[in-house]
Amino acid sequence: MRTIHALFIAILVLVSCKGPKEDSPIEVALSPNAEHLEEINTECFQYFGEKDTVRLMTLTIGTKVTGTLDYAIFKKDKNSGFIKGEIRENLMIAEYTFMSEGDSSKRQVVFQKTDEGWKEGYGEMKTVDDIPVQVNIDSLDFSHQITLAPIPCD
Repeated sequence: MRTIHALFIAILVLVSCKGPKEDSPIEVALSPNAEHLEEINTECFQYFGEKDTVRLMTLTIGTKVTGTLDYAIFKKDKNSGFIKGEIRENLMIAEYTFMSEGDSSKRQVVFQKTDEGWKEGYGEMKTVDDIPVQVNIDSLDFSHQITLAPIPCD
């Protein structure tokens, strides 16, 4: 897990080393004269069950979100990877790029914000451009018991 966090931080450092281009949205957002400064927010969440663990670390800038997501579900393949997406009202909709059993895959993930943390939504999937996505985000099932509760980030 620490390796993924270190890799995520290294990627962020490399991206930030390029610096903003003149008149780029990043430069405008970080300008002291900007009318609206975007808040950068890093948060960590975890579900820890009897035999299952799910961890999520998010870096949110405005409505854009990136981060890491790791699943260790009993009797299923462990997978770890990165998310990139956006926050829409109380939903986080992201593309999850992950490694499982040595293979790289992608799929859409949707989490709903609750008072206790984030809950992943499940529903019918379809494949678009070789990536499984939700057929109807408005009809996802969030009724399961797995809630990713806030934890301190290491």
